[in-house]
Amino acid sequence: MKKIMFDDVGIYRSEKGMKSAIEKIAEWKARFKQVRVTDTGRIFNTELLNAWELGNMLEIADVIAECALNRTESRGGHSREDFPTAMMSTGSSIRLPGKKNDKVEIGYKPVVITKYQPKERVY
Repeated sequence: MKKIMFDDVGIYRSEKGMKSAIEKIAEWKARFKQVRVTDTGRIFNTELLNAWELGNMLEIADVIAECALNRTESRGGHSREDFPTAMMSTGSSIRLPGKKNDKVEIGYKPVVITKYQPKERVY
């Protein structure tokens, strides 16, 4: 998961890479449904903790990849190779857990511009 997230959803991103990562994460999530914990101990059950953490990481990786794919701009330290224009502010946000039918649900809210007007970054 670390390699896929770093290579395909890392700082330099493209639609093709992110779609590939989303497919791989979906495959892992399907496999995760078959995970069983055999340790039935009630005190410091590391097997249970590891399974729980893996499930959480898969969910967060899915949210990150879906939201990154949805963002059709370069923003902050992340660069979309297929959308090089960088903006300082957008109005997208996500609701966590925000899941329906095992799909990431992305919502939006309006941007409230106060003192500084958003503008394109130029390097």
